Amino acid sequence: AWTHRWVESKHKPDYGRFILTAGKFYGDAEKDKGIQTSQDARFYAISSRFEPFSNRDKTLVVQFTVKHEQNIDCGGGYVKLFPAGLNQEDMHGDSEYNIMFG
Repeated sequence: AWTHRWVESKHKPDYGRFILTAGKFYGDAEKDKGIQTSQDARFYAISSRFEPFSNRDKTLVVQFTVKHEQNIDCGGGYVKLFPAGLNQEDMHGDSEYNIMFG
């Protein structure tokens, strides 16, 4: 289950909640499922750990896909790669990070 891999931050009590869904448009209802924000005009914070690795002398490629389905005037999403010591349940906008893009 995705909730075992991903941890939603509890730093602020008013963060929005994520759901697992294929969204409004998809090719396959099961295969195209992903995590989605569930409420408009909210901040969200979710993280997942991965095994340590080294890309020494290799190119590092980090990629994510966003499917916008809401009719909102502003908003956005980004990815941050955090140090291994991140307290995931207390993650917030000022948490230390190594790479950010989006």
